[in-house]
Amino acid sequence: MPLGGPYRYTRAGRGVFHFPLERPWTWALTHHGMWSVFVADTEPARQGVPARRHPRHPPRELMGCWLAIYATRDYDADAVRWLREAHGLESPAGDVLPAGAYVAVARLAEVSTVGNDSRAFGRDPWWAPRTAPYCRGTIAWWLEEIQVLEPLPAAPAKRLAPVDPGLLPELRERTRLARDGIWRPEVYVAPAATPFPAPGRERPPAPVPPQATPPRPHVVDDRPVPPMLANPGQFGLFSGRAAGGER
Repeated sequence: MPLGGPYRYTRAGRGVFHFPLERPWTWALTHHGMWSVFVADTEPARQGVPARRHPRHPPRELMGCWLAIYATRDYDADAVRWLREAHGLESPAGDVLPAGAYVAVARLAEVSTVGNDSRAFGRDPWWAPRTAPYCRGTIAWWLEEIQVLEPLPAAPAKRLAPVDPGLLPELRERTRLARDGIWRPEVYVAPAATPFPAPGRERPPAPVPPQATPPRPHVVDDRPVPPMLANPGQFGLFSGRAAGGER
């Protein structure tokens, strides 16, 4: 894997090249300000050797050229988890986001690695946020002048192949309409985040509502009344002496 250090374009290229990107990464780039992407090829597993991921540098001659961001029909479930844990974003479902179409254009401006790029330590929240459990990659392709456009259906192509010349006029026209504000990006609905308690803390039990005291049953005492005492005056009631003195 070549780790030649960061390099930036020195001239503005005019070529437009096909750049496939899985969903929902396309949505993060077009709707949530992501401007760094990580490109890698996966070597399939074989006997005695597990599958391996190889990060890629772009050809230097493509620096400064335009990439036509192509939303593939693949949907990266791992990206959904990363976006949720790193940024609290709930991604739209695969049947909502456009697929098989160009959704944006951007200039390939710079290439860098984690070890020699100061932006890896806080400048770019899309690289490795503090809340993210892992880093997205080791070689970053930095994009500038990103312009979201009305999705333009197109056939799949090889990565970094020149865009079909027959599509270039329409691609330029949709880019111009979006840049001038005549066309505005569509808002894609994402599911609401599932609420969950803070880690390490349990929810307090719900208070038990007080129960009303049932009324006492009315009981009739029909027992015979006992006879009056022989000398009720001892209680100061009906005698000639009141409780506080003589009358």
